Amino acid sequence: MTLKCIIKFVFLPVLLFLKINLLFAEETIKIGITAGPSVQIMEVAKKIAKEKYNLNFKIVPFVDYQMPNEALNSGDLDANIFQTVSFLNQAIEKRGYKLAIVANTFIYPMGIYSRKIKNINQIKEKDSIIIPNDTSNQGRALVLLQNAGLIKLRHNAGELPNLKDIVQNPKSLTIRTVDAAQAARASYDVTAVVLNNDFVLNAGFKPAEALVRENPTTAKSYVNVIVVRQVDKDKKIFQTLKAIMNSDEIKKKTEELFPGAVPAW
Repeated sequence: MTLKCIIKFVFLPVLLFLKINLLFAEETIKIGITAGPSVQIMEVAKKIAKEKYNLNFKIVPFVDYQMPNEALNSGDLDANIFQTVSFLNQAIEKRGYKLAIVANTFIYPMGIYSRKIKNINQIKEKDSIIIPNDTSNQGRALVLLQNAGLIKLRHNAGELPNLKDIVQNPKSLTIRTVDAAQAARASYDVTAVVLNNDFVLNAGFKPAEALVRENPTTAKSYVNVIVVRQVDKDKKIFQTLKAIMNSDEIKKKTEELFPGAVPAW
């Protein structure tokens, strides 16, 4: 037997074995989300990924809204699923992130909640209300307060107004801004608090208990999205992630945890 034949006899099976293993190797993607009920949704997604696509999800929960984009942009994550289009655009403008949207998920109506009153009309003169302090959610909260009849905003304030855009405050309400993650805790000290879905359940509220909620059909700029780095946006694995997050199983679990959530795909 020649040396050439020996090499073929010994190494070809090894190469074939390695090729087969690479073909069927499990892929893993790290996904950043916000801590809380979203973890339960991602556990369902994790199961679908494994059983249907032989894909592993490593779920990384964060306790604030700033770190998931920072971690994704720096390469510590492969994707994140926690933010609206509006929030992402603000983060990109402010931080220069090279991020891109690969799919929509749900619209989660923001709401006004209270531990002290049962009806929005019970808000009195000089009561205090807490809203998130980040640009996107603050603007969204102010629009909701306007729609509830509590304030009036400058006519040209756009989709992302700030406190300076309040032109009428007939009840002389004190409107304070705090980090969205701290709003639930601060809700004990004020008459009402504006919360989005990530913190409603953590605060001990149910979505149905909102004094006022957004109309999801008019909140389309607040659709939640799946985000990846720009250089990765065309990778097939993220089309698989999209299929999982837009599946009937995820829709069912999301609607169970967040009644009123509207699929946006």
